[in-house]
Amino acid sequence: MLIVPRRHQKEPDKFGLQGVNFYRCQPGQGKVAELILQKRCPAGIPIFTIPLHCDGLILIPCLMGRIFVCNPATREFVELPPGNSNVSGVHRVAFGFDPRSGKYKVARYFDRSYSEASPADGEGTVLQCCLGHEILTIDDGEDAWKWKATMDPPYAINARTPIYLPGFFYWSALHSVTGNGPSKVSSDVILRFSLHDETFTVHPNPPCRGFLSSNDMLCELGGKLCYVHSSSPWDVAIWLAEDGPNLAWSQRCCVKLPITRLVHVHACALTDRDKIFLSIDAWYLLKCDMRNRSLEIGEMARDMLYDHGNGTKFCTGKLPAAHYMVPSVESLLRIRP
Repeated sequence: MLIVPRRHQKEPDKFGLQGVNFYRCQPGQGKVAELILQKRCPAGIPIFTIPLHCDGLILIPCLMGRIFVCNPATREFVELPPGNSNVSGVHRVAFGFDPRSGKYKVARYFDRSYSEASPADGEGTVLQCCLGHEILTIDDGEDAWKWKATMDPPYAINARTPIYLPGFFYWSALHSVTGNGPSKVSSDVILRFSLHDETFTVHPNPPCRGFLSSNDMLCELGGKLCYVHSSSPWDVAIWLAEDGPNLAWSQRCCVKLPITRLVHVHACALTDRDKIFLSIDAWYLLKCDMRNRSLEIGEMARDMLYDHGNGTKFCTGKLPAAHYMVPSVESLLRIRP
């Protein structure tokens, strides 16, 4: 695993970070994370969200729209060119490998315009959106490193981390809103974007929840689309979708957390298909056996020792920080030729 720690900021749009550190560790086999790459940016970088990974490449998506891609093995750290302007101010990107072209690609959505209005009958809310979607190819070809427009998304994409599965990106999107005020109800769908023909198809949410709440997450688990449903601060259910013309959802397991989550729980696969890591608020790390629902717990902030290899070691302790974990493989692929 790679750990990319990031301190919290109360005002992420005003204050950034000096850079990014990448650490390697073996969760469950030790509590020391070894520094493998440190990147410092003289002008700083904005606060970033959950890093994305694919075949050893790590994508760092920042809240303010800037995007960085890194290969820790080759020590490259490159900023992507800016895409179209996004009037909504919220940003999420997708990252993965296109098996048809043999290229790595980044996708992002943007709002050309966005507003809410009441219909003539006064019932509910109508979203008035003009949405865009574009992709960038990481390569040395003529069209590489340029954002290219695709077909527009059929629904407004939610500002949540998307998921990559071979040949496809999966976004959560807002299908409709009914009611007003406290009675307002959102209905979500999942948009599957094909890297082959650059089209969207619409698929249902799992039956556990009609919308992606702030406490739920989409993840990738064992090559399948996963929905982590947290109905309460103590409960987590893992739903998996069988791929096909339509996503067929089934519940894989349900566990009771030993520590309450504040926001959300992220799932990450292990080599053993019956065992997963559950990261609670990027602070606590659980190793979960889905067969018997047994849990092993660790507190990243107090237990994880970050080793810089020069005699400097530290743990974050009570400092507000996120400990983002991504699977690690080594790749000698050059980001730039």
